[in-house]
Amino acid sequence: MNLAIVHHHLNRGGVTQVILNHLRSLHEAGANENFERIVVFYGGRATGWPTAKEPALARVELEVVSSIDYDTVVQSSPEAPYQDMVAALTRLDLSPDDTLLHVHNHTLGKNVSWPDALSKLAADGYRLLLQLHDFAEDFRPDNYRRQIAYYAERGCGMQEVYFQAPHVHYAVLNSRDRKILQSAGFEESHLVWLPNPVQPYSQLPHHAAARKKLREKFAVPELQPFILYPVRGIRRKNVGELVLWSALAPRPATFGLTLAPVNPDELTSYEVWKKFAEERDLPCKFDVGGEDGLTFHENLAAADAIINTSVAEGFGMVFLEAWLTNNLLIGRDLPEISDDFKQAGLRLDSLTAAMWIPVRSPIDGHEVFSVSSYRQRMLELFGNVLNDFELDATALAHAEEQLDQRLNEEWIDFALLTTETQREVIDAVTKDKDLAESIVDANEQVMRPLVQPNANFEATITANAKVVLARFGLRDTGERLREQYTKLMQQTPGPVRPFEGAGDILNQFVDLARFHPVRLESS
Repeated sequence: MNLAIVHHHLNRGGVTQVILNHLRSLHEAGANENFERIVVFYGGRATGWPTAKEPALARVELEVVSSIDYDTVVQSSPEAPYQDMVAALTRLDLSPDDTLLHVHNHTLGKNVSWPDALSKLAADGYRLLLQLHDFAEDFRPDNYRRQIAYYAERGCGMQEVYFQAPHVHYAVLNSRDRKILQSAGFEESHLVWLPNPVQPYSQLPHHAAARKKLREKFAVPELQPFILYPVRGIRRKNVGELVLWSALAPRPATFGLTLAPVNPDELTSYEVWKKFAEERDLPCKFDVGGEDGLTFHENLAAADAIINTSVAEGFGMVFLEAWLTNNLLIGRDLPEISDDFKQAGLRLDSLTAAMWIPVRSPIDGHEVFSVSSYRQRMLELFGNVLNDFELDATALAHAEEQLDQRLNEEWIDFALLTTETQREVIDAVTKDKDLAESIVDANEQVMRPLVQPNANFEATITANAKVVLARFGLRDTGERLREQYTKLMQQTPGPVRPFEGAGDILNQFVDLARFHPVRLESS
């Protein structure tokens, strides 16, 4: 059997890291010997591919097919991705009879003719494992509309993107995605759970040395807790909630976010929050892992805890990796993502599924934020989302009812607020000590590590690290991949057909209960 791994690019990012760790996993499990050849096809960009030699990559061949890159980067005809892939596969003697294609993120809309090309490759008899890391339907309307427009010109729609065949299987990262696809009509036998593998960190620098450098670079007192958010501050990471934590911390603590976004659209929101925190003199440091900051490993070594405030993840690697830094993970839980980890034995009781904020002050009953302005802005934003996805506007009436019910409650999740409302809340907290204390009390479980500085979490950290390495490590992933590849190669090729339930995938994602305006607002 030959293995062909395919992605638009190999630049730095999550998918490239997954591909590398899959190859390392196969090597760790001894499964790479099952393949006569391993070829990675990509569009030509490869800044994330390692230059240093390592055993797991020794047999891997890299093959450029420029037309499979993002169609905003490389201009080509709609027919080119299929024609160029066939030419490359033929030239390398990778035939449908002996070659499996493991393709990443083909439904995201980064190359609109790519799903059509893959459908044709399936029709040629190639076995395909199509791994979905992200969904265009998950509040990425620009990506979704591009695909709708492309396939509408051909008299079809998203049902062609999610094509089906006996020898085409889909890999998902979590139970949420599996449930969404099954509810839409996917056959269970064609769905594979394929969690991302976790690789142990190399030895981290000494804590004292890292703290000394943190003090010199960012004036963080060495004896003060340092809570690290090791991410790029893109909008879905919910940076405002990190700033809220810095305003609420009942004892002196500094919070640090490692990197600024690269995307200009994302950078605008990041800079607004950075300026906001600085103007209010909050203990929240930005870009602590930037060019003038600490290295990634130094930041991990300096940390006294890792925090997560993200509202949306494809896989949620932080829920696994944090424990391997010998730190407690605090902050926001994402149950639809983390439930798989909990079922595997991970203890995440230091996290909360919601950061509760009172709609009206528990002290004197005044509004903590402008309820009417929030309601108006939310309906405007969600109406825009419905319009962007070309959904029936009657759904807005249902959303209005949901929103009114939400605002009739005493408390609301901070992550459901608009960016302007989040800033209103933080300003209120900085001016009203009683309000701040009431929020800390309402979120007592997740605030415990900051309220009780002598609390010992070593047992949890050690137990979770063992679970991560045993259940989500390289060897376990390598065995899972070997099993799925072997099973798929045994499938007899059959007819390729469109997936008529594609619209149901969109309807399950675009719902007010899953809508976080911070993902769309830029300021």
